[in-house]
Amino acid sequence: MTSTAPRRERVRQATIQEIKAAAHAQLAEHGTAALSLRAVARAMGMTPSALYRYFDSRAALISVLAQDAYASLADALEAAFATAPTDDQAVRWLLVARAHRQWAKDSPTEYTLIFGPQPTDLTDHSEALINELERSVAVMFRCMAEAIAAGDIDPSVLEVELSPGLREQLLAWDCADLSPAGTAACMSVWTQLHGLIALELFGHMPEPLAGSQELFDQQMLGALDRAGHRAPIDHHAVIARADGATGPATPVRA
Repeated sequence: MTSTAPRRERVRQATIQEIKAAAHAQLAEHGTAALSLRAVARAMGMTPSALYRYFDSRAALISVLAQDAYASLADALEAAFATAPTDDQAVRWLLVARAHRQWAKDSPTEYTLIFGPQPTDLTDHSEALINELERSVAVMFRCMAEAIAAGDIDPSVLEVELSPGLREQLLAWDCADLSPAGTAACMSVWTQLHGLIALELFGHMPEPLAGSQELFDQQMLGALDRAGHRAPIDHHAVIARADGATGPATPVRA
């Protein structure tokens, strides 16, 4: 038998959700720097002192919003990973990358919050926030680890590029039991992914390429080549298989 939370707790949780919704609206309209507890309280018809019973600082509120954003992203990436073919690593990666891009297009406020300039007062990440951040990043690392295990990617091609200092830094990161070269391959793919998404989301793409699904797919598969894909990737064939796994892709316009 499922127990029902006490009425006071249900009211508290409902109020927290309302506060987060009001804060999200402030973020979407004015950006992170302009968010204030006083403005959120005013939008809700509360006194600032009443709101402090739920969030004792602006940083605490932003931290919870960031945690929710990472959780939403992680859910989207995990769903794409789980439904992708397990025997086609290039297609799996492309579908995960597409899911990341689509999430960013659907959730620009959340994307800006967690991948834009970090608020100066958000210096103490909670364990819950870090867990959701790591869950979102883990999907890409699993894509890389499984592609290496399957023999599709050999990141050793990057070994000669690693200085002793960089090798130590990559070892210190200790991600997903990957070698330093494997971790470097992940970073190469990750920066390519976020660079393209940020250019598109923030309106910096050349107009003829704005919202181009074709450019995104080409860049994401090119990132696998750079990471050490053993065989030349037939871009057209991989894209066709990815489209077949999800239905034809519709270009998203900025």
